[in-house]
Amino acid sequence: MKFAASVALVFFVGALTGAIGVSLYFEAKIEKMFHGRPPHSEEILERLTQDLDLTPTQQEEVRPIIMAFDKKTSDLKLQFRPRMKQLHEQVTAQIRTRLDEKQKKVFDEINEKLEKRFRERPPLPPPDDGPRKSPPRD
Repeated sequence: MKFAASVALVFFVGALTGAIGVSLYFEAKIEKMFHGRPPHSEEILERLTQDLDLTPTQQEEVRPIIMAFDKKTSDLKLQFRPRMKQLHEQVTAQIRTRLDEKQKKVFDEINEKLEKRFRERPPLPPPDDGPRKSPPRD
């Protein structure tokens, strides 16, 4: 019986670690999509300008729309991170109550490594709110 419980516990901890890893992976992907490159709003505007041959007037009309979108995505990202941390803490606390002292030590080490990776990531830059001049068109 103890052996079966130990195998189930190891499986459960492995599954949890995998789930946490996947959530961190996707969070990092989302962060990279929105914050790991030049301001997204300017990239979108440049692409639309090229693809649609926008006039300078159209660029100035479209820019605030794109910038509002970029700000909203940044705001969502800022809301997302604390919720994920809170969920992780809840799950961790629930699992710890079901572990013996030796298992708690290993589990805490796993979580420390994940937290360290999370803390080492660069902070989010502030959202880009100011208008920019569009690049000259050829």
